[in-house]
Amino acid sequence: MKPDPLADVPGPLLARWTPLWLGYYARIGQRFTAVHKLHMEYGPIVRIAPNHISVADKDALDLVYAQGSNAFDKSTFYHAFVSDKASVFSTTDRHDHAQKRRLVSNIFAAKSLQDCTPFIRDIVDSFVVQLDRLAAKNEELNLLYWFHFLAFDVLSDLAFGQRIGMVEKGSDAVTVQKRDGSVSTENAIALVDEREHLGAVLGVHPSFKFWSKFLPDPFFIQGRKSSDGLVDFARRQVSRRIDNRLQRNDILDKLIRARVADDQEIVGENFADLVAETVTLLIAGSDTTSNSETAIMHLLFTNPRVYNKLIGILEEAVDEELPTADHVRDIPYLDAVINEGLRYHATTAIGLHRAVHEKGAMFGGKYFPPGTEMSVPAWTIQHDPEIWGDPEVFRPERWIENPDLKKYLMTFGKGPRACLGRHLAYMEMRLVLSTVLLRYDLQLKSQVMETTEGFMHKPNEMFVRLSRRERKGAAVQAQAQA
Repeated sequence: MKPDPLADVPGPLLARWTPLWLGYYARIGQRFTAVHKLHMEYGPIVRIAPNHISVADKDALDLVYAQGSNAFDKSTFYHAFVSDKASVFSTTDRHDHAQKRRLVSNIFAAKSLQDCTPFIRDIVDSFVVQLDRLAAKNEELNLLYWFHFLAFDVLSDLAFGQRIGMVEKGSDAVTVQKRDGSVSTENAIALVDEREHLGAVLGVHPSFKFWSKFLPDPFFIQGRKSSDGLVDFARRQVSRRIDNRLQRNDILDKLIRARVADDQEIVGENFADLVAETVTLLIAGSDTTSNSETAIMHLLFTNPRVYNKLIGILEEAVDEELPTADHVRDIPYLDAVINEGLRYHATTAIGLHRAVHEKGAMFGGKYFPPGTEMSVPAWTIQHDPEIWGDPEVFRPERWIENPDLKKYLMTFGKGPRACLGRHLAYMEMRLVLSTVLLRYDLQLKSQVMETTEGFMHKPNEMFVRLSRRERKGAAVQAQAQA
């Protein structure tokens, strides 16, 4: 028997012998809290699976998520998120990732995204009409779901050239045409949640994806159905867009033009790539923004000092009833509130997996051989008193006082595999949060926000009652009521 090169790394006894320890906590949606507790007990370097080391140390970020020739590749964890074809998110091959990133990076640059602002603004206007209606009726609503509806409509509009229409319907029901031609009605939020949670569990070990097919557990059965359903939905939407030959200056149009010339047919690998990228865009873009917006709104309405300060700043910056992207692009305190919400809530709470390169790695006086999985737990880093001083206090001012803190915010990943859509996410969060804050007063049903973890760290719900608030000096009629 070969000696265990990780034998001296502390951690649960079960985790030394089997990935089931980590798989169990991923399955029940408590992975990040379980790993955080291990670090509180054992210290910064912990073994959480036979070949997986978690390092809760800010200095480990530059090792695990290094740039250039020292970069670690994504590990096999991401294979669990591949349905038909790997996307720029799920590919683990460095050459394949470089090719995919080259095709899409310019599309998600901040300057390119300005082309998308009219589409986003139009959907936000529809969102306001619906919230005005609910506010007038004094109806209780789940704001988390409405943020989901808005995010899905934005991303479907940009990814497929046609919004799903969730905001207008007040529902996440979508029609899915399967490969066998059968049609079903599915709930899009559940499709995303179940697919992402399944991936977070199956990714713990390569064998899980195979063996889960034989388990009668509804979690795995429904998760696979949801994963297939999401891909089938995207495939149908992309096909419809191509068949209609719609030319529109949105993300899908740019993805198409990056792959084929104007007169080429989009088939085979190019079509599969488009479907993979649009699935990634739909999931990452809708899930991250809607969950983060919900968490930030809850934090604001349970921290009146921050809320009142932000409202005053927004009132000064926005001279129209509904803000535009230009109004809110450069408001330092708004960005600080968003960053502090992302830090405090930790929408990405787990450590993102990487595989040690062929040279091996040294950290904390320990050697980790090639192929060892390593991760830096986002929740633990973002709540580390050595970095933040008062991590359990929601204090946006810290981001203005010390801009260097951004290097410890892990919501959108780190290093060469960081999320390309972060500029779009910030654009949408600025616009949506400022719109809701300036237009409505919120009465929370609960001061406590319960959460769960799939791949993302998600609020379970946020029930509120809305009422229209009076704008100081507002002189322009709401565009939504024009």
